Amino acid sequence: MTEPQKTPPQVKPLERKTRPPRKKQVDTGGMLSLATMLVSLAAVSIALGGGLILIFEILDQGLANSMDKMPVKLLVLGITFFFGWGIGLVSIRGFGNRLYPIIIKLYSWGCLAAAGVLYIKVIQKLYIHEYDDPRLGMYVIILLGVLFVLLCLHLLLEEHDPRPFAIPLLIISIVHLFVIVYHYVFDGNVEGKYAKGDFMVFFLMITVSGLILMHSRILSPVREMIGDIFSKDQEA
Repeated sequence: MTEPQKTPPQVKPLERKTRPPRKKQVDTGGMLSLATMLVSLAAVSIALGGGLILIFEILDQGLANSMDKMPVKLLVLGITFFFGWGIGLVSIRGFGNRLYPIIIKLYSWGCLAAAGVLYIKVIQKLYIHEYDDPRLGMYVIILLGVLFVLLCLHLLLEEHDPRPFAIPLLIISIVHLFVIVYHYVFDGNVEGKYAKGDFMVFFLMITVSGLILMHSRILSPVREMIGDIFSKDQEA
């Protein structure tokens, strides 16, 4: 008797498992980094541009036409700048933006150039004695304001050496000293009472240049405080 043939077991075809399509994830950190950079850049640019126009208007036209509205103008520009500065700090330190520090470095050099041009303009005003005590005080305030903005831009960056910024200021200060000696010693009939204005501005710029050269001792606590704020936020 012949045994019935066994039918081979049927193998089920392999079923291909179709994976559900992956949803594109939005890089929230990168988007926030870009958004905060653009907001900060707009605010800082508006404040610096408005401040530059205001400064040269004061130097050309004096304070007679703008003294009453000056506090309001300075307040508006100051709030705008510090708003942009704070947002920029979040963009760079908080979200790790790598493009914005490059832009800030360019702005810092531009601010230094503006400070140098402004210092030369003030030297010119002092040389021709085209000022009184209120104008002299405003010249000093303007110079300190521009240098303070330069300092704030520097603090936005984590590792930035501002000491090269002191070199142009020192060079212009030496030129100013040469102008003072020539003007009051060799230039003839010059009223000596105006020398106090020249030396006030000269010693101010020399002091600021020296502080920039010693930035590691002066600015390190401020830089560490800012770093601690963002390091605590990242750990949380």
